[in-house]
Amino acid sequence: MLRGHPWVYRNELDGVPALEDGVSVDVFSHTNRFIGRGFYQAEGGIAVRLVSRKPRPLDGALWIERLSEAKSFRERLFPGENVYRWIFGESDGLPGFVADRYGPVVAAETTCAFYAAHADALAQTFLSHEGVEGVRIRLAGHGKPLEYGTVPASLECNMDGLSLEVDISAGQKTGLFLDQRRNSAAIKPYVAGARVLDGYCYTGMWSCRAALDGAQQVTGVDTSAPALEQARRNAQRNAVNAACVFEQADVAAVLERDRRYDVILLDPPALAKTRPQAAKAASVYAALNRAAMRALEPGGILITSTCSHFVGREAFLEILKRAAAAAQRRVWILEVHGASPDHPVLISMPETDYLTCVFLRVF
Repeated sequence: MLRGHPWVYRNELDGVPALEDGVSVDVFSHTNRFIGRGFYQAEGGIAVRLVSRKPRPLDGALWIERLSEAKSFRERLFPGENVYRWIFGESDGLPGFVADRYGPVVAAETTCAFYAAHADALAQTFLSHEGVEGVRIRLAGHGKPLEYGTVPASLECNMDGLSLEVDISAGQKTGLFLDQRRNSAAIKPYVAGARVLDGYCYTGMWSCRAALDGAQQVTGVDTSAPALEQARRNAQRNAVNAACVFEQADVAAVLERDRRYDVILLDPPALAKTRPQAAKAASVYAALNRAAMRALEPGGILITSTCSHFVGREAFLEILKRAAAAAQRRVWILEVHGASPDHPVLISMPETDYLTCVFLRVF
């Protein structure tokens, strides 16, 4: 906390008066030095999320400043684009709040009561930016999301040459997995003429990218029927439906079939959302990647990810090393990436570094 971490844990406090969930509070050291201003959380290990290191009002002027700063940086990253993660929680100075922009619509979500009280002001600040016509804020425990302006259930957006349908109302996260944006765009050297298996394909972002980059055939696999229907529409939208086949199945079972691929993409959901789940997650990651290595042709490419913060980069590389030994395959590490830079890592907060994507060559 004193070194810049924006969370104050409950066991770090001498005592907490009776406070309402989400109320603004000031935090002081044991010597009565001001540490920061933030908001109180009534449940969980995190008692306070710090919003400012200065005693300033947590109101409209702050929303204008934080949103403008964040947007300016995203526009530097993606000039001429209007699809990006606009606010990445603690890294952008709005802890516990994330917001993605999909062209004219901003889709945001939070678990913090503090933002429920400020939702109207935040939405109006988003709407004040040119080109933003609608805002949707999903508040955990508040039932129906709040909507402002014009918010369609789904819309089409363009990102790095891809045309993708975004399900604002029922999609996972806010509609797309934008943290893999740069990683999916990096597959071009590996997929030309290849037979590709896209495991956990969701709505087909990686699949369509692989086909556009010259893959001979792409098989996308997921357990969600609605996501697969959306993936088929995305393939048609990008004129790659002839190269893409989508199947509702368990990825682990598909990898055990007697079929070989030139490239396998694995992007499973978070398997360790808490520290006690890390050991079990490591076992699942090891089995999954071992099967993928065995399903590759010699010299094939495995692009594999973990979005579990509690399975960090070093731990994931160790898991892949064990998987290679178990599969009896010689493996090169070609590239190691984190999340797209519109998900910046706050150097004082390791928790913001949660995604590891590894490109491997398997012999």
